Amino acid sequence: MKQNTQGKLVIIGIFGVAILMSVYAWWHNIHTGDQVIQFFGIETATRLRHANKIELLILNDEPASSENMLKTSMGRVSVKSVQDMSSTRGLVHMRHIFIQDHTYEWEKGIPEMLSGWSFALRFSDSSGQTTLAFAPSTYLVEHLETGKLIVMGELLDNLIRYLAESKLISLEDVTSS
Repeated sequence: MKQNTQGKLVIIGIFGVAILMSVYAWWHNIHTGDQVIQFFGIETATRLRHANKIELLILNDEPASSENMLKTSMGRVSVKSVQDMSSTRGLVHMRHIFIQDHTYEWEKGIPEMLSGWSFALRFSDSSGQTTLAFAPSTYLVEHLETGKLIVMGELLDNLIRYLAESKLISLEDVTSS
C-alpha cells in the first residue's frame, strides 16, 4: 500500500471516530433528562429550563397571613421573603441541575420523618408556574403543584452554595427550619 493511501485512510479513520463520538455525545445529551421528564412532565421540565421569571422564597415555620403561605405535603408553610433572581449571574447553570437525571437519587426512598422546608424556587412563564420547595437537612425536594417528593442528592449543597455566594440566602435561612 502506498504511503499516500495510508495517510488518507488514517484521516478517514480519524473523521469516522470523530463522527461516532459526536453521535454518541448527542444521543447521551438527549437522554440525560429522561427520568426528570417522566417525574415532572415535559411542560414542567421545560419551564425549569426556560422560565422568564425565577423567585427565591425564604420559608419559616412561623404563622403568617394566608396570602404569605405555601401549601406543602407537611401542611402550610410561611413565606418569610420573596426575591426575584431572574437576572442573577450563573442562573443558566443553576437551571441545568434541575433537568439532569443524575441530580436526583431515584432509587432512594422518601424519609418517613420529613423535616422543615427552608426555601423554595418559583419558576414562572406565560403558561404557568412551577414551585420547588427544599428541605436541606434531608435533601428532599417537593414539586408543590403536584405534591411529588424526591431526594435531590449532593447537588443541593451546590445549589445552596450558589444562592449563598450570590447573596440571596444565608446559612441561617437554610438551617433555621
